[in-house]
Amino acid sequence: MEQRTGDLHEPRWHVRAPRGWLNDPNGIGRWDGRWHVMYQWNPDDTVWGSIRWGHASSVDLLRWEHEPVALTPRSGTLDAGGAWSGVAVPDGGDVALVYSAVRDASDTGTAGVAVARRGADGGWVQPDRLAAPHPDLPGVVDVRDPFLLTVAGRRVAVQGAGTPTGGAVLVHDADDLDRWRLLGTLLRAQDVPTGLASPGHVWECPQLVQVGDRWVLLVSWFERGDGPERLGVTAYTGGLDLTGAAPRFVPEVATVVDHGPDLYAPQAYVTEDGRVLLWGWSWESRDGTRPADEVAAAGWAGLLTCPRELALTPDGRAVMRPAAELAGLRGAPLDVEQGLLVTDEPAWRVAASGGLVVSLVDDAGATVDVWQTDGPAEVLVDGSLLEAFEPDRGSTTRRVYRRPGQRWRVAVAGDAAAHVLRVPPA
Repeated sequence: MEQRTGDLHEPRWHVRAPRGWLNDPNGIGRWDGRWHVMYQWNPDDTVWGSIRWGHASSVDLLRWEHEPVALTPRSGTLDAGGAWSGVAVPDGGDVALVYSAVRDASDTGTAGVAVARRGADGGWVQPDRLAAPHPDLPGVVDVRDPFLLTVAGRRVAVQGAGTPTGGAVLVHDADDLDRWRLLGTLLRAQDVPTGLASPGHVWECPQLVQVGDRWVLLVSWFERGDGPERLGVTAYTGGLDLTGAAPRFVPEVATVVDHGPDLYAPQAYVTEDGRVLLWGWSWESRDGTRPADEVAAAGWAGLLTCPRELALTPDGRAVMRPAAELAGLRGAPLDVEQGLLVTDEPAWRVAASGGLVVSLVDDAGATVDVWQTDGPAEVLVDGSLLEAFEPDRGSTTRRVYRRPGQRWRVAVAGDAAAHVLRVPPA
């Protein structure tokens, strides 16, 4: 994706919208010989609103191109309030988009599940009826964000929800893609053993995937109270109990998916070779370090993380690592002299075997520490997005707003190598 301006904070190789607001990744898949990643998009402002599905595609996960809008709100219909999060799924030799159709954006109780299919022109035809309405269950709210998979030869769908006692994940029979049947609850916060439970009034964007012989359930949670809204992502590793009418998830290990403040709502996709790839949403300056008027002037807000591979450590913790394909983003080497790298390159990578400290430094020598570790690590930077990966601890995602005159400074220990990250020519 070509850079649009001289904005220091704008990414060079990550997926982002042509303009406006971006949030959750949606509709990830591979068809017609290309990778596809969609996302929640408001093209008209740098704040959330009038949500539709933006769309980007790539031949190699490195060179991304904008595609026409996939789904859009339609006045007076079941998705007049927005086409909220969902997935792309196989559908009789083609691909369907399964999404949260919201009639009224101010009332999440109007959210149901809709299925859009491709028309003769290759565009997506949005339906006039729901595959599943918002469940009428006492105390259950905010049911949305469908994710589909096959379990024991049966297609099921999970959705996030909130209950009076915390978050929950509902499960449906979705063998008939157009007529779902609610089976029950896959997991409730109140049923998670003490010490493993995620906080949050609502669990969003649940993802259920198999990694080796274990199952991993990811939930993005938010919690509102007297103070600022809290958000995070938890991965549960465990098993599936298939003895009842509805599958039940049995959690054994809980992991903080990302150790930084700037990742939410990851979506998973299982590749043909069995890897689990994920993209997440990295929001714009939730801590206020980049003023809202500056974001508005830039004309864009939010981007997707790099593609990551989900793996399990020997003790069952879920961690994310850079997708193997990112090795193709190799540009000129950067000099690491006497354990120090200083650069004003907008996109670069450094790896060190014995630890590193990332900071910003200005012409007067004043430094601002950004991230550090004492162990082996790999750091990817693209504009204002820093993604750090440690073998056993996993990822850290952080937005870093470099100011004019500031450069990146990385102190490394042990063996180290660095290079520019550059999209290869077509």
